[in-house]
Amino acid sequence: MYYTVLYGLCVRSSIQSMVYEKSLSLSTFATTGGDMTVGQITNHMSTDPMNLLYMFQYFHFLWTVPFLVSVVIYALYTKLGTAALLGSMVYVLVIPLQLGIANFMAKHQKRALTLADERLKHSNEILQGIKLLKSYGWEQLYLKVVEKLRLKELESILRMNLSFGAIGFIVTAAPLVVTLVTFGTYSPISGEALTPDKAFASLALFNLLAIPLFMLPLVTAQLVNGIISTRRLQRFFMAQEVEKQSAGNDWRERDVKSGDSGVDYNQNGFEETNEFVCEDDVDETTLMIPIKEVKPKGALKYGATNSFQKSKLPPTVSIRISDGNFTWDKNSIRPILADIDIEIPSGKLTMIIGGVGSGKSSLVSAMQGEMTTLSGSVQYSGSKMSVAYASQKAWLMNATLQDNILFGERFNFRKYKKTIDVCAMKPDIDILPGGDQTEIGEKGIKLSGGQKQRISVARTVYSGRDIIILDDPLSALDVHVGSHVFQKAIVGTLLRKKQTVVLVTHQLQYLHHAHKIIVMKDGRVAHQGTLDDIIEESPDLYSEYQRAVKFSESESESQESMRGMSDNEKERIIKRQISRELSAETRTMATGTKLIDDEAMEHGSVSYSVYLFYCRAATWIVAVGYVASYVANSGFTVGTNFWLATWSEAEIANDNSTDIQPLSYYIAGYAGLSFGGVLTIFIGSMLNVIGAYLASKELHVTMLRNIIMSPMRFFDTTPLGRILNRLASDTDIMDKKLFQSIDAVVYFLVGYISGVIVNCIILPIFVIFAVPLAVCGYFVAKFYITTSRSLQRLDSVTKSPIFAHFSETLSGLPTIRAYRDQNRFYEVLLKKLNVNNTAFLYLLTTHRWNGVRQETIGAIGVLVAGVGTIISSINGTIEPSKVGLAISYTIWVANFMKSAIRFAAETEMQMNAIERVKEYTSVPNENYLGTEPAVDWPKHGAITMQGISVRYAAELEPVLKNISLTFRSGEKVGICGRTGSGKSSLTLALFRIIDTYEGRILIDDVDINNVPLSTLRQRIAIIPQDPILFNGTIRYNLDPEDIRSDSDLWHSLEIAQLKETVKQMPRGLDSEVSEGGENFSVGQRQLFCLARAFLRRSRILIMDEATASIDIETDKILQEVVATVFADCTVLTIAHRVATILDSDTILTLSDGKVVEYDTPENLLTDPNSIFGSLVKSDK
Repeated sequence: MYYTVLYGLCVRSSIQSMVYEKSLSLSTFATTGGDMTVGQITNHMSTDPMNLLYMFQYFHFLWTVPFLVSVVIYALYTKLGTAALLGSMVYVLVIPLQLGIANFMAKHQKRALTLADERLKHSNEILQGIKLLKSYGWEQLYLKVVEKLRLKELESILRMNLSFGAIGFIVTAAPLVVTLVTFGTYSPISGEALTPDKAFASLALFNLLAIPLFMLPLVTAQLVNGIISTRRLQRFFMAQEVEKQSAGNDWRERDVKSGDSGVDYNQNGFEETNEFVCEDDVDETTLMIPIKEVKPKGALKYGATNSFQKSKLPPTVSIRISDGNFTWDKNSIRPILADIDIEIPSGKLTMIIGGVGSGKSSLVSAMQGEMTTLSGSVQYSGSKMSVAYASQKAWLMNATLQDNILFGERFNFRKYKKTIDVCAMKPDIDILPGGDQTEIGEKGIKLSGGQKQRISVARTVYSGRDIIILDDPLSALDVHVGSHVFQKAIVGTLLRKKQTVVLVTHQLQYLHHAHKIIVMKDGRVAHQGTLDDIIEESPDLYSEYQRAVKFSESESESQESMRGMSDNEKERIIKRQISRELSAETRTMATGTKLIDDEAMEHGSVSYSVYLFYCRAATWIVAVGYVASYVANSGFTVGTNFWLATWSEAEIANDNSTDIQPLSYYIAGYAGLSFGGVLTIFIGSMLNVIGAYLASKELHVTMLRNIIMSPMRFFDTTPLGRILNRLASDTDIMDKKLFQSIDAVVYFLVGYISGVIVNCIILPIFVIFAVPLAVCGYFVAKFYITTSRSLQRLDSVTKSPIFAHFSETLSGLPTIRAYRDQNRFYEVLLKKLNVNNTAFLYLLTTHRWNGVRQETIGAIGVLVAGVGTIISSINGTIEPSKVGLAISYTIWVANFMKSAIRFAAETEMQMNAIERVKEYTSVPNENYLGTEPAVDWPKHGAITMQGISVRYAAELEPVLKNISLTFRSGEKVGICGRTGSGKSSLTLALFRIIDTYEGRILIDDVDINNVPLSTLRQRIAIIPQDPILFNGTIRYNLDPEDIRSDSDLWHSLEIAQLKETVKQMPRGLDSEVSEGGENFSVGQRQLFCLARAFLRRSRILIMDEATASIDIETDKILQEVVATVFADCTVLTIAHRVATILDSDTILTLSDGKVVEYDTPENLLTDPNSIFGSLVKSDK
C-alpha cells in the first residue's frame, strides 16, 4: 500500500513538471486563442495530477477486491453449499449495474472537468482585471457568468455524486440482501438446520466483504477520474508549440554544460565576465555559450516547426526574414504578417513604426518564433544570436527590484550601478521603501507603469545580450525620462557596445537616431530604409515626423541647457520627473514594509467552528437527518444479527418443542429488519450527496462573491496563485473528496460504536479489556491526527507558491523564451515541487504508521474477545449463537476502528480546505449599499470635494490631505504633479476604490458615500492606462449589460477608430476576443476602452494615460474626437506628457497630497513661481 502511494506521488510530480515543461513551450496562440486557457492549464497542474495519484493509490483494489470476494464466496460455499452460490448471484447481478452507473459517472465527470476549466478561466480573468472591473462597476456582471458556469458544473457533480451514492447504497445493501437470500434458502435447499456455527461463521465471512465492497465505488470513481484526466493531459501535451528557437534546438534538448570548454557560464547559459561593461569598453560584451549541436531524436515534436535557421549571414546582419508569411493559428491559412523581407543590421538601431494594429508587435514576435511560419524563414547570425526582450506590457516577477533587473544573471556591482544610472532608476531606488531590495508585488503592483517599463529595459541592458528587442517601452515614460533612457541606455550604452537594437515605438522624434527604419501597415512592410529613404517614399510620414520633432524641439533646448549643469543638478531634474511616476501607495509605505505576507497557516486541530460552518452550508436538517439515518441503519444491522442468533438457536432446539416458530416467521423478521437497513442506508447516502451539493454551492458562491467584493488592497497584497489555489484545489476537495471521507467516517464510526456495545452486552467482561485497548487506540490516533493535520496544512501552504510561480510564468512566456531562460524557471518549479512533495510524502508515511499500529491493537482485541467468549461458552454462561455473534462483531470492531480513525484523519485533513475557504469568506468587503440616486444622475457632472483625506489602507499614511475643490459642469481639468502626491489617488477616490476617511465628495450635490457602489462606478466613465479585454465577443466586451443597439456599438467603434478593423473580422461584432484581449495590440485595446467610455454616456470622464500606446496621428484624431464627443462632459485628464493637457480649461497641481495650484494654464504659465510652469518647461 505504501509503495502504491509512493509511486502515485512520483506520477503526480512527473505530470506537474511535464505540464510546466510543456507550458514553457506552448505557442502564444494556444494560450490566447482559446485553445488552452489559463484555467484549463491550471487544472492540468492541480486536479489532473491528483486524479492520477488517487488512481495509483486505489488501482490495486481492482484485483484484490475480486480476489478477496472469490475466496470468501468459496469459503461460504464450503460452509453453506448451494445457498451460498445463490446468495452470491446478487453480487453477479449488482456488478453490471455498478459498471453502468460508473459509465454514467464518467460522462458527467468529463463534463464537470470541462466546466471547471471554463470556470477557472473566467475566474482568472476576473482576478487579472479586477481593478478595471471595479472601475466600471462590472464585477457583479462577470461574477454572474462564473456563477452560471458553477451551477452547470455542480449539476454534473451532483449527478456524478448521486451515482456514487447509488453505488455506495448498492454495496452496503448487497450484503444484507445476500445474507437474507442465503440464510432464507439454506434450510429449504439443504434440508439441514441453520446452526449457530454455520450462521455466524458465514456472517463473519459476509462481514469481511463489507470494507472491500465499500472501497469498490471509491476505486471505480478514482479510476474513471484517472482515465479522463489522462485523456485531457494527452490533448494538452499534443497542443501547438512555439517554433524552434533561434539556436535551432528545443530548449529541452540543450546541453549547456560542456566540461571541455574551459569557460565559466552562468545558469542562463551565457559567459560571465567579471569586468564591468561601460560605454568606453566596447569590446567587453557577453556572448552566448557555444551550444553543443543536439540532433532531434526522431521526428519533430507535434506543432513545432523548424523555420529558424542558423546560417552564415554577413557579419553586418543579425536577423534576416526572407519571404515571411506568419500567422498565430497553425490551422489558419490567412497570414497576419505577409511578404516580410527584412534584414536587421548588426550593432545598429532599427526602429519599427506604424499605426495601431499595423503589425509592429507581431513582427518582433515573429522574429522570436512566437508566431507560426506559413512560409519563408527567419535566420539568425550564428555568432550573434542571444536575445533580450522588453515586452510592450512590462512583465515583472514577484521578487525584489534587483532580482527583476538581474533576472538570474550574477551580480556585478559596477555593471549593475551603470545599468541603474542609464535607465534613470537611481531616484526610484532612493525613494522606494527598501531601495532595490523592495519587494515588488505580483506583476509589479507597487510600481507605476513607467517604473515597470524602466525595470524591463534595465533588465535588457544588464543582460549584455547580442540582440535587444524593445517593444514600445517609451510610451509609459514622461518625455524627459523617456529621452534620458533613450539617449543613455539605448544610444549611449547598447549602441556603443555594438549591440543590435530593435525598437518598436510611436516616438517619431527619435527617428534620426535610427540606422534603419521599418514602417508597418496592415501586416506588411510598407517602407524600409534610412530616414532619408522614408522621407522620400512617404511624405505623409515625414509630416508626422516633423510634428513630433516640433513637439520635442523645446525638449532639445532643455537638453542643451542641461549640458552646462553639474551632475547633481541633472540628477535633481531627473529625480523630479521620476518622482512623478511613483505610486502613492509606494510613497506612503513604511521602510521595509513587506507587501505580500506569507500565507497564514492555522495550528492545532481544525476548529469545531469549521465543522459547524460546513454543516450550516449543508443545512442542519440534512446534516442531522444524515447522521440519524446511519445510526438507524446500525440499529437495524444489530437487530438483524440478534434476530439471526435467535433463529439459529431455534434451529438446534428440541424438535418436539411446541414453542418453535415456523421458518417463515424468522425469514419475515430477518427480511423486515434487512429492508429497514437498506432503506436507512439509501436515505443516508442520498442525504450525504445532497448535503455536499448544497455546501459546495453555498461555500463557493460565498467565497467568490466575498473575494470579488473585497477592496483593492486585498488584491494588492494577495498573490493570484493563492486565490486560484482556493478556487481550484480546495474547491475540488470540497466538491468530490470531502463528502466521501465524511460518509466513510460516519459509517465506520457508527459501526464501531455499535460493535463495542454488542460485545459489552454479550460479554460484560470485554469492557475490562476494551477500555485499555481503546485508550491505546486513542493515543495512537491523537498522535497520528495531530501530525497528519499539520502535514496536510503544510502541504496546502506549499502548494500556493507552485500555482503562483505557474501563473506568473504563463503571463511572461514570451519574455522567458526570449531570454532562453526556461531551464532556470523549470528548476525553480522543481524546487517548489520538492518542498511540497516532502510534506506530502511525510503525510503518506503517517497513514501507514497509523495503519500498522491500529491493526495490531485490533488483532489484540480479536484475541481477547475470541478467548473470552470461548471460555464463557465452555462454562455454559453464553449460548453458542452469542459466541459466534461476539466473535463476528470483534472482527467487525477491529476493522471498523482502523478505518474510522483513518477516514477521521482524512476528513480533518480535507476540512483544511473548508478552513481555507472559510478564511476567504470573511475578508472585509467594500460597502456596496446606499440609496439609489435619480436615473439621470449625474445630470451635470459638477464635482465638489469638501475637506477630503484619502488613504490606501487604515495602517498607511494619507495620500490626500484635506482637499477642497470644485470642478464645474463640463469643465476640462488637467491633473499634474507627482503621482505620489495624489494625482491618481484623486480619481480613485471618485470611484471609492480607496478609503476617503475624512470629508466628502459631492457629484451634482449628491454625496457619493450614500450612493450604491456599483451605481456610482457605472455612472462615471474611465479610460484606464492598462486596458484589458475579456474572453468573449467584441459585443460582450463593449456592452456586457446588453443594453445598446448594434448601431450604437458601431458608432462607438467609429469614434474609437476601430470600425474598419472590426468590419474586416469574419464575424464583426460577434468576433471572439481571446483571453486578456491578446489578439489585439495594446493600442487597439486602449481604443476599445475609449469605445466603452463613449457607450457609457456619462457626464464625467476620467482619462488616465489613455493614449500612451497610440501613434501620434491616431492620438491627434482622438484628441479632436474627445473634444467634440465629450464636449459637454466634465473631463479629468492625467497625463505623463504635460503638453497633452495644455488645452484644458483648468490645471490642478498636487504636491504631497495637497492642492498647490488650481488655475487656467495661461495664468500658471505666466507665473514664474508656478510648479505647472516648471513641469511644462522640464517636459519640454
